[in-house]
Amino acid sequence: MRTVTLLGLLLLGACRIGGEPLPISGKAPEVIAIWPMALGAEPPGSELWFAGLSSALSRRGYRVLPHGMTAELLRTSDIAANADNIEGVGRALRVDAVLRLEVRRFDAEGSSGLQHAEWDLKWRLLSTRGLGEQWAYGHHGHYHQADRATFDPGRSLDEQHQPRDIVPIGGRGSPGFRSAADLMANLNNMAMSRLPNR
Repeated sequence: MRTVTLLGLLLLGACRIGGEPLPISGKAPEVIAIWPMALGAEPPGSELWFAGLSSALSRRGYRVLPHGMTAELLRTSDIAANADNIEGVGRALRVDAVLRLEVRRFDAEGSSGLQHAEWDLKWRLLSTRGLGEQWAYGHHGHYHQADRATFDPGRSLDEQHQPRDIVPIGGRGSPGFRSAADLMANLNNMAMSRLPNR
């Protein structure tokens, strides 16, 4: 029994939480611009979609042109007027790649803390140097705020002997989110953790 427990602890220690980075094709870019519009989203330029994305990308070792700066530079550039001309966008922004977020579905509700959410998102890294799509990561899922035990001052003393709820070590297993932006920051961070370090 002791050998099995020790073996289990060794295997647990070898596990990586968060998944393996997905490979990148071609030469890794040095400078990445975050596209200022989330494709398929309403409204497409909302700050919601970019929550925490610049910092998550920077932590991977890339130089980042944030979405706000990208939007401003594209507004003043004649070369980058056509978003389909990715090479022209690269010249105008002086970047090696563009990171685009595609929102296929995103529903979130809750007034005091996020209660429920469903999403289907895809992050795509497109080369501005003729290498095409260098990396992509898609994620779909849902979130439901766990029912929280509330303090009931009217609880009778004889109910104190009722079995208590089992709480896992370390508290609740699932995170709680204050807002849709908080959830989106978490999803952007998780997606960028799949991008190889520079």
